Amino acid sequence: MHAIMIISFVLVASLHLASANPLSSLFGAIDSETPPFDVVTKGGKYEIRRYRPQLWAQVEYTVDASTDLGDKTTIGFQPLFEYITGKNEKQQKIPMTAPVVMEQLTTDFSRRLMAFIMPASQFSTLDQLPKPTNANVTLVAVNQPLVLACITFNMGITSKRVAAKEAELREATNGDRVGLIDDRASLRVAGYNPPWTLPWFRKNEVCIPLTNQA
Repeated sequence: MHAIMIISFVLVASLHLASANPLSSLFGAIDSETPPFDVVTKGGKYEIRRYRPQLWAQVEYTVDASTDLGDKTTIGFQPLFEYITGKNEKQQKIPMTAPVVMEQLTTDFSRRLMAFIMPASQFSTLDQLPKPTNANVTLVAVNQPLVLACITFNMGITSKRVAAKEAELREATNGDRVGLIDDRASLRVAGYNPPWTLPWFRKNEVCIPLTNQA
């Protein structure tokens, strides 16, 4: 019964995410609003971005430390999706944005965070957002860090791919004498596409804050 409920939820979420243009999203088109940023500079494999402050709806959750980053994401995704589709004090619907952000909060990777970025076109302060009715969903203003080095990759999000891209990003920025924060908890993994996007057309990113945020 539990498996049926999860499948039903994924189908409903998928229909919601596909409502703009399901065919184009199959080939990686991103129709959702994305957070604004300025490109500070570009390296051979990465770019440095200065983001504007963001508002996040986020969920922290715990899994077994051996759980792959791409597994059991419904634990974080479901309450966030319910929040933006009306499970809040105002029963207000909020447009889905991209990317969905994931972080690993502990060194053993058991404590994790998933966040939806609230659309900047509609909300600029926390008090403008409807309050969640699920206590696991919290609303936060992300004002730091805003300067991030980001590297892009396709296919699915897995712990192995994220680790490889983190190493590639750190090696590339180190060669350019760009300092990155040496803290795994500060690493952000971003996924831009719905589940049915073909793997070769998917857009994912690993982003790490710079030590110098000026």
